[in-house]
Amino acid sequence: MDKLPFKQKIALYLCAMFVLTGLCSPLLFAETEPGIVDETSVETEKPEAWTGIDVSIVGKYATKYGRPPRDPYINTDQGDLLLFVFTLAGVIGGFVMGFNARKLFFEKQPTDSTEK
Repeated sequence: MDKLPFKQKIALYLCAMFVLTGLCSPLLFAETEPGIVDETSVETEKPEAWTGIDVSIVGKYATKYGRPPRDPYINTDQGDLLLFVFTLAGVIGGFVMGFNARKLFFEKQPTDSTEK
């Protein structure tokens, strides 16, 4: 495996990632049986629940000064868009960290013989 060019190693790692994702997808997207109530999906939030600072403070002053709240351009509250964004950021961050770890720990750094 050490003799493979860098591009072939990346292709091999990506193929392994896709295969493992495909094998684990039934576990990730499993649903409960129709007659069973999932306790984690039951909403227990009461109407008098605490509001966030964006609604209670920022929203109040924004409306007071003529900028009422509006819907965001990209609504991450719907579907799995926020999960996708975090997954994509994790993949990119993992690639950058792995690439730099190779430079830091496995490749020899040239030393300058003139320094003492």
